[in-house]
Amino acid sequence: MAEKAAVILNPSSGRGKGLRKKNKVVAALDAKKIDYDLFVTTSEEHLVETTVKVIQDYGVIIGAGGDTSINLIAHEILRFGRGNVLGIISLGSTNDLARELGVNKLGPACSAVVSGVTRKVDVGRILSGERDEPYTFLAQASLGLGVAVNRYVADWMEKHHIASRWHSPAQATAGLTAVYNSFKNKIIPMSLELHTSNGIRFIDSSLLTFNNTSVFAKRFKPSPWASPIDGKLDCCIFNSTSFTNFLRTALQVNSNRHLVDNKVDVFQDSYFKLISSQPFEFQVDGEVVQSGGQIEISVQNKALEVLINPDACSEVLRGDIPRVLVR
Repeated sequence: MAEKAAVILNPSSGRGKGLRKKNKVVAALDAKKIDYDLFVTTSEEHLVETTVKVIQDYGVIIGAGGDTSINLIAHEILRFGRGNVLGIISLGSTNDLARELGVNKLGPACSAVVSGVTRKVDVGRILSGERDEPYTFLAQASLGLGVAVNRYVADWMEKHHIASRWHSPAQATAGLTAVYNSFKNKIIPMSLELHTSNGIRFIDSSLLTFNNTSVFAKRFKPSPWASPIDGKLDCCIFNSTSFTNFLRTALQVNSNRHLVDNKVDVFQDSYFKLISSQPFEFQVDGEVVQSGGQIEISVQNKALEVLINPDACSEVLRGDIPRVLVR
């Protein structure tokens, strides 16, 4: 049985990429003869309001935006608990979950809507004393360099509009500068108390990631076996204490040599607690959030149903899975 989808488009995603790609998105959806209503939002608050409204009337909600936009939509779907299926059209800068689902490009994303192939994926949750409601993340959360690089790159791209046209090289250069400055200014490593189901670790980490997908920051795979359907998060502790050591370790990631390097510890669990003597920030799928010095991270097993592209998704997501048909 076919049903109409709601497409919620954030025009500010990807530093304005969403607005520039609006016509391409509409043309691609129309070319596939997908039955949908388009909702263009004006702010994050408007995006949340729009999601709340369409949850009642549409079984399939397609987010056209970056990681933060998709997170906000997913959060509301989970909060209402009506079983809406989430589709993703990537318009952001990173799109880690979309890469795992095989929908990080416009054509495959629209094909996923037509095929209606779905998979239930895990959802990360973070409780912080700063607010009662948990933060939701679909791909990854991080501390240390994850926060510093995210903030520095966003500020740099905002100030250098001309250079930002060459997006990938500019982002890489700004990111490298952010890493160097973080070590130089002794922002990292961070001293933390990490609680897991196996006990307590006292760590000094330059980068601490909690991965629900194998892809981190667009191209890296610090934990290549991380899966959004195993009921666990993969924790990666980068122990580098200098810029040179971190750079050497980062260059090892895509060849998996970092897994035998004692500069990185990788393990899985379904619950973590982080405690620091000072307030700290953490990054949730691209959004930087303040913490009072303690957070709890957990995972909801297969809590969200998403559309995938079985021809391009990660191998672990393939198999006999249900379909939701959208015209």
